[in-house]
Amino acid sequence: MASIEDIADSRVRLTIASAISSRPRTLGELAEVTGISVQGVLKHLNKLSESGILRTRNLPSGEYLRPRKLYFIDSRRVANYSEGEMIVATLGEQTGAGELRVDDPYAELDGLAQDIIVMRRRARELSARMKRMIEEVTENESRIARLIEGLKLSSEEKQIARLIFGDDGPEQARRILRKYYGCANPESAIQGVVEKLAGAVI
Repeated sequence: MASIEDIADSRVRLTIASAISSRPRTLGELAEVTGISVQGVLKHLNKLSESGILRTRNLPSGEYLRPRKLYFIDSRRVANYSEGEMIVATLGEQTGAGELRVDDPYAELDGLAQDIIVMRRRARELSARMKRMIEEVTENESRIARLIEGLKLSSEEKQIARLIFGDDGPEQARRILRKYYGCANPESAIQGVVEKLAGAVI
């Protein structure tokens, strides 16, 4: 069975999976949503078919619509709120199987649809905010790396500085220095580098 990693391996496939898990769609609709050719869409649909989640249905000719082949996912829900290079997506189980009893189906559908619009907007805003935060973290990490590289320290001292000021933090740095670098006195090593850094000039 498909995992979100399999689907998110391709941004186009993720877009398709998200689109067809919200409602059945035609090849033409999927080509428009993704901005690729129908042949390109078919390649991604084949991948989804191999994963076992893709379903198809032939829509017969009716009073309003011409016959079309529809593609959909009915057993899982793919939610895609990716932003730029950041992928934010989930693959959930379809819930609520069984018969629903509703007094006013139109009001229920309209209310749910309005809720979804609001929640999707909020989810996109949160994704955009998270993307900005991740970009800030990445920029700060790059700045730390450049600062350490520019200091007049030995390669050993630079590695200790990377541990102290990296995502490991001082406490974890002590453990790592002892366990993976054979440092008999991590406290002394860290203190020595901190003292050098305190008086360092770039």
